[in-house]
Amino acid sequence: MRLATPEKIRNFQRKLYVKAKAEPAFRFYVLYDKICRKDTLFHAYRLARANAGVPGVDGVSFVQIEDEGLEAWLAGLREELFSKTYRPDPVRRVMIPKPDGGERPLGIPTIRDRVVQTAAKLVLEPIFEADLEDNTYGYRPARGAVDAVRQVHQHICQGYTDVVDADLSGYFDSIPHDDLIKSVACRIVDRQVLRLIKLWLKAPVEERDGDGTRRMGGGKGNTRGTPQGGVVSPLLANIYMNRFLKHWRLSECSDAFRAHVVAYADDFVILSRNHAREALAWTTAVMTRLGRDCQNHCVRV
Repeated sequence: MRLATPEKIRNFQRKLYVKAKAEPAFRFYVLYDKICRKDTLFHAYRLARANAGVPGVDGVSFVQIEDEGLEAWLAGLREELFSKTYRPDPVRRVMIPKPDGGERPLGIPTIRDRVVQTAAKLVLEPIFEADLEDNTYGYRPARGAVDAVRQVHQHICQGYTDVVDADLSGYFDSIPHDDLIKSVACRIVDRQVLRLIKLWLKAPVEERDGDGTRRMGGGKGNTRGTPQGGVVSPLLANIYMNRFLKHWRLSECSDAFRAHVVAYADDFVILSRNHAREALAWTTAVMTRLGRDCQNHCVRV
């Protein structure tokens, strides 16, 4: 069941979106207090609870939080945020089987970190929704994979039948932190919000071998990656991917290659009329400059 957003929060989100859409160069200075608001944290908890999920490294479950008193738990978390003593717990990493037989890493933050990340997403997502290119569909409100497939089908039916099928290798785990923060800071000036994001990016990662041996990774020395499984990670991944999509538009590639891009998270296709190889060469060069390893090939449909 999808939870309705409280009216006060929805109105605030609408104001952020309208402001960001009307003024593409505007930068937001005071947002941290909105993340710390009691109603924001409570709704963030409800959203995290609705998504369920297993406990993180601390072993604390939703049932335990509620048995011991949700109101007091949220008050304590809010005090940590206001006093700037909040620090994220290590992220528990597990390997999830992939349909092709491989595995992908999944990060599981603790519930307290999921709640704070969800609160931050409630505030930040409307701002960046105003900036995201219209041809990206992954992890966005009221959009999904079916919408991306429909858009691809529409372009093919219109004669864009030369296709570049692209996949960014290890996208989530290799996003450079410095460039990502610069992309976020194009809109967000609030130092405390930027600090929160940096804390999540630098959170240690805990892995356990089959025999229970504990291994730690990530941490302050880590310069890349936003772990899959973190609530705020898909938004950050979209913000970084938008650099490429915006560059495509500003470079007028749609006209030059008689082509359209349709993106979903770290996957995208370029649908062209007889210029797919030129589009592929341009994309490979741009991704190389961005430090991305792009696996792609041309097909005709």
